[in-house]
Amino acid sequence: MNIQSTGMERGAARLSLSGVTFRYRYRNWRQPLKTRLGAGIHDVDLEVNSGSILGLIGPNGSGKTTLLHTIAGLNIHEKGDVKFSGQDREILGWTNAQRHIGLMPERVNWSGSSTPREILARIQTMRGEGDSPENLLKTVGLSNRINTPLDNMSQGMRQRLSLACALLGSPEILLLDEPLNGLDPVAQAAFRRLLRELADAGTAIIVSSHNLHEMELFVDSLAILHRGQMVAYGTLDEVDRALGCSPSLLIAGNGWCPPSSDSFGAGVSMEIMEPKPGEKWRFTLHRNIAFNSNEKHKILTSIENAGGEICHLQTMFPSLEDVLAAATGESAETVGLEVGNDAMLPIKKWEVGEDE
Repeated sequence: MNIQSTGMERGAARLSLSGVTFRYRYRNWRQPLKTRLGAGIHDVDLEVNSGSILGLIGPNGSGKTTLLHTIAGLNIHEKGDVKFSGQDREILGWTNAQRHIGLMPERVNWSGSSTPREILARIQTMRGEGDSPENLLKTVGLSNRINTPLDNMSQGMRQRLSLACALLGSPEILLLDEPLNGLDPVAQAAFRRLLRELADAGTAIIVSSHNLHEMELFVDSLAILHRGQMVAYGTLDEVDRALGCSPSLLIAGNGWCPPSSDSFGAGVSMEIMEPKPGEKWRFTLHRNIAFNSNEKHKILTSIENAGGEICHLQTMFPSLEDVLAAATGESAETVGLEVGNDAMLPIKKWEVGEDE
């Protein structure tokens, strides 16, 4: 794919929000001249660096789409500052500010006999700028579908077309609202690779998604919204520490099994799990701080000295589901988020630059 660098040093702040507030206003049909305040976002602080991907998660109605639309300028914020590369949006002016941003909405109903080339050419004409349709479609992997009617394209192809539209004008900041919706696993993996290439070229990307497991695979940092407020923000490790989501210790074996968490000292809780084939018992140990290597050794030694045989030991890092539950006080089931079947697998440890 032919993705060009944005020319900005990786790790520099592309987008920063300080105390940004926006609330929807609704007309009162009994008193048409009056409005009432509705939901929105409140005092949001956020920074996204060049070359990084920020994952935006939260329950349904938490304000994710509202936040993206406010950053894009579709909602005019009532309070706070929005800066692009250190410059206030108001100082840049509306037209210049919008050139910094590309927005991929959650739902675009691509249908009809028009082709991707025709769609991009129309949007380019309206905007008066942008790379050629051919180059953009090549960037998103649709070079062999330039003249394919929209009705003949798969959901994955239509999502790529939406991304191509968002990339018109080579924006420095890319906002993606649920971009993985409706994609099969192969298409999701290809889309993730494309986003990483865009980030590596210097683009700052914010991805909103309900699929927690997919987010774990490719984002560099995390922001959690709940009822319009930012309840956690940072790398996953930083968020884990702030919310007290420490890794747990999974132990499985045969022979003697510790009867309770009392065997492991104060502040440790024990969760019994269903043993797997070849095991007689399996459990996890939890506490507020991670177990260090010496503590792990003492635990294993105490089990073995009492007649137990360890056949499996694993440090289990918190999933995004755990982090979300800790941040909001609710489970993923009650807040309407999707969790992959293997969401409890150890979290990928991200490589984050020093400036991030």
